[in-house]
Order: sequence, then structure tokens, then C-alpha cells
Amino acid sequence: MALSATSSLPRPPWLERFSARQWVLIDYAIAIFFTTGALVHLFVFPRFPTSTPFAVSRWVFAPFYLLATVPVAFRRRWPVITLILTSAAVAVTTVLGHSLAPAPLIALPLYSVTLTYPRRQSIVAVVLVEAALAVAVVIAWSLGRAQGDVTFNFFLAAATWFIADSIATRRTYLRGLSEQREERQRLEIEEARRAIVEERMAIARELHDVVAHSLSVIAIQSGVGRHVLDTQPDEARKALAAVESTSRSALEELRGVLGVLRRGDDDPVATSPTPDLSDLEELVERIRAAGVPVHVNVTGRVRALPQGLELTIYRIIQEALTNVVKHTASAPTAVEVDYSNDEVVIEVRNEGTLATHEPSSVDVPATRVGTGHGIIGMTERARSFGGTLRTATLDDGGFLVSARLRTKDVS
Repeated sequence: MALSATSSLPRPPWLERFSARQWVLIDYAIAIFFTTGALVHLFVFPRFPTSTPFAVSRWVFAPFYLLATVPVAFRRRWPVITLILTSAAVAVTTVLGHSLAPAPLIALPLYSVTLTYPRRQSIVAVVLVEAALAVAVVIAWSLGRAQGDVTFNFFLAAATWFIADSIATRRTYLRGLSEQREERQRLEIEEARRAIVEERMAIARELHDVVAHSLSVIAIQSGVGRHVLDTQPDEARKALAAVESTSRSALEELRGVLGVLRRGDDDPVATSPTPDLSDLEELVERIRAAGVPVHVNVTGRVRALPQGLELTIYRIIQEALTNVVKHTASAPTAVEVDYSNDEVVIEVRNEGTLATHEPSSVDVPATRVGTGHGIIGMTERARSFGGTLRTATLDDGGFLVSARLRTKDVS
């Protein structure tokens, strides 16, 4: 027979299995036990001195016995009041010639006070109790009424406070460990959620860049092929070849992204090479095949960059050129890539008028995004490398996309 998940968990300590209501009932039982025992001892088996000039009738003790025992039942609800009544009753009975020792009547309410209140207040409580008992013992000795172990309650109070304070300190320590563990778990959950969100955004950017670029090129080439199919069959074949090539390239990239999504935690990572700056010429050729004249100019000290940074540069140029394909009529376009010591500057500038883009003539931080997913994606990519993105409508009606990406301290 299979065991449930909860049955395999360790059980809590025996004392921690009681509920709050059960502990209250236990206090009632203890109070009844002490009260019954005190009254039986008082009236059935009296052992009070009766031959001395200071002899006291047992009926005088009765209310103090009740005052010392009955409040124990309420020590959890009113610990301070219970301690005051019990201590006062024990002190008076000590002065009258019977200290109620060895019954631990003071221990229970003092224990509750020590656990309930901060250490400073519990120290004040135990000091006042000890002072009251000390005064009672001194008076009993001076009047010759000291009977039995009159110092028992004095030492019992000190021992009770020490034990209760140690338990309170341990509980505080364990509670702190539990809070730290819960805080760590909360931070781990938040970190996992943040990682999921970032991964979803990265996948969304990749899908957008691949699909938007490829479909734009395919739409342009298929339109060209349809128009020249009858009059220029050679050009139509070229357009269809470009559609086929672009489709195959897009499918390969989509398979890579979808493979990451389908892969389990234990599955081996099988990914195709991600685009980098070595694929820039192929990208430009596809754009040229779509009817957009593109000129590429690379300046500065060309060097190898981290793979993530090269992918970011490639995607920004790809998205900017895709916008040119979608929103212009074969406008001449210039792509500038400038390598400096600690950054790479990218500019994609085209002539003509863009039909749909939010113009912006000022530099904006990388946290600001435009209205389209393309500009959002480019901005997020620039931000991931501490960069900025600027978009602007030019005087001649053209459009500029400019990005600055940090290369220093990028790993």
C-alpha cells in the first residue's frame, strides 16, 4: 500500500502537538489539582503550629491558598495579573508561617510572563517577585514564623526565569531561521519568475525578428514575382528563388527557437548557430534582392565581440532594414557600423518617407520604447548592453535608427 506524501513527514515534538485550547484545559486541571491539594492539606492534614503566640487559624490561610492556586488557570490569558496574585499570596502565607513549598505555584505564571514579554520586562518581573519573597522571608524569620523551606520559592523563581528565558531565546532564534528560510524561498521564486519573464521576452524578440524580417522579404519578392511573371519570367524566377531561400532560412531559425521551447530540463541542448556579424552580408543580400539598394560601411578597429553582442547588433540592423522593406519604396539605405574603444555605433539611414513610424528627434535612454514591437525589441536589446537607441525622421523624409552599444566590461 502506497503511503501518502504527508505520512512520511516527521511528526512534531510531543508537547507541540497540543492545541491552544488543550493547553488551557491543562492549566485548568493543574489549578484544580493545586487547589484541591492545598485545601486537603489545610483542613484534612493540618500541620500548622498552634502552641506559639503567633499561631494563626487555618481559616485565615484558606483565602490565600485559593488566591495562590486558582489564578493558575488563567496564566496564559492574564500572565501578569496571575503572577501578582500568586506571588502576593505566597508572600503572605510565608509571613503567616507556611510558605506553600514545595508547590511550584510561582513557577507557572512567571514562566508565562517570561515567554510573553521582552527580556527587560521579564527581568523586572522576576526581580520584583524575588524582592517580595525576600521581604516575606525576613519578616517570617523576625517574627519566628518561618516554617518549612521558606527559601524554596526564592530559588524556584530564579530557576524558572532562567529556564523560560533560555526557551524564549531559542524560539526567537528558530523563528529567525524560519523567516530567513522563507525570505530565501521568496527571493528564489522571484528570481525564477524574473528569469522566466526575461526568457519569454528574449524568445518574443527572436520570433519577431525572424518572422517579421522573413515575411517582409517574402511579401516583397512574391509581389515582384507576381507582377513580372508574364513579362519577365527570369526576374520572376529570381524572386521565387529569393522567397525559397528566405523561407528556408526563417524555418531554420524558427526550428532553433522552438527546439529550445520544447526541450526538457534533462534534454541535451541542440541549437543551430545564432546569427552574428559574419552573417551580415547574407542579410544585406536578401534585402537587396527585395529591391532595396543597401550600402554597408564598417569603420574603426574591427574585432571579435561577445556572441550576445554580435547577435544584438545583427538583430538591430535586421529590424531596421526590415522596416525599410515594409515602409519604403526601394529607398536607398546606408548601414554604418563604427567600432570604437569601448562601444559600437550602429546607424541605419534611408532616403524617402516612412509611412508608419513614431518620429523622434532626440536621443532617448534605452528604457524608452516606441509604439511598435520592432522598436521595442531594438530598445530592449540595446538596454541589455547598457546602450541607447535613437530614432529620428530626417529632413528629406527618410528615417534614422541609431544605437550605441557598450563593448567595455561586456562578458
